[in-house]
Amino acid sequence: EIIKTCVETHNTATGLSPEIAHFKTPGEPDADFVDWYIKGLDPLDPGTLSFDARYILRPETVESLFLAWRQTGDPKYRAQGWKIFEAIEKYTKVESGGYTSILHVNSTHTPREDKMETFFLSETLKYLYLLFSDASTLPLDQYVFNTEGHPLPIFQP
Repeated sequence: EIIKTCVETHNTATGLSPEIAHFKTPGEPDADFVDWYIKGLDPLDPGTLSFDARYILRPETVESLFLAWRQTGDPKYRAQGWKIFEAIEKYTKVESGGYTSILHVNSTHTPREDKMETFFLSETLKYLYLLFSDASTLPLDQYVFNTEGHPLPIFQP
């Protein structure tokens, strides 16, 4: 269910998740129809910007998909990861090279920031690569990943 929720936040115009998703609680307007929202967006004015609506190339969802794929072998995790990869390529790739953050995940004509976080290369792309790699590449019974996505060998005394 946790991964399902992470993937659900990618159901935006760009297919990328917002920096911050706020979850509705029972009794809130539209809580029966919508589980989450981006705070600060005006549904009547799609041009409004909200700090929460940015996508800054974070790795957490693809990391979760990679771990779920390795644990279950369920192809849905690869399919979800591929959709995210395609959205990253479509909306964040810079023609001259590199990738950039975007300011509005619910706009296909989103403004871009001139900024690529270092974790994009060291984590996001690494986890996408591993999601589509053979399980013999950094097997999870032999390696553990630290919080920065670096594989460390598991030592057996």
